[in-house]
Amino acid sequence: DEERLTPAPKIRVGRRGTTVRVSEGDEGILVSGMGTAIADTVIEQDAAYWEVRVVEPGAGVQIGVSYALTGHLLDAQLGDKENSWSISGADGIPFARDDVIGVAYGQGDIPNLRYFHNNKLMEDATVLRIRGEGYPAVSVCSDAQLLWV
Repeated sequence: DEERLTPAPKIRVGRRGTTVRVSEGDEGILVSGMGTAIADTVIEQDAAYWEVRVVEPGAGVQIGVSYALTGHLLDAQLGDKENSWSISGADGIPFARDDVIGVAYGQGDIPNLRYFHNNKLMEDATVLRIRGEGYPAVSVCSDAQLLWV
């Protein structure tokens, strides 16, 4: 008796900065350029988890959660802790090619936001509380590339 697995919902990019490039492939969504890309769907369920693979760390990447950013905020990097919360390679552990960053967001949990670097919890990077509607989001800088899976 084979158990049927339900595929995870696919992330799609809803908004992005003017110089952010996005291309969809079998492995996920490749994000490059300069600025921020935000998923097209708000995190509505009690808990969500997604992963991003660092293809090329370049000058910097940010991975996290943001509000529905628009305009010039999409051309900037995530992580201002007012409109977006993120982890970067500058937050203690430099990111390298093929690192996998997991993001766990739970509206009913404290802390609300936790990050995993190659399956290891990054305790110093947790965010206690985010209020309002959050979206999965990433930022790239210069020659950086991320694969949203």
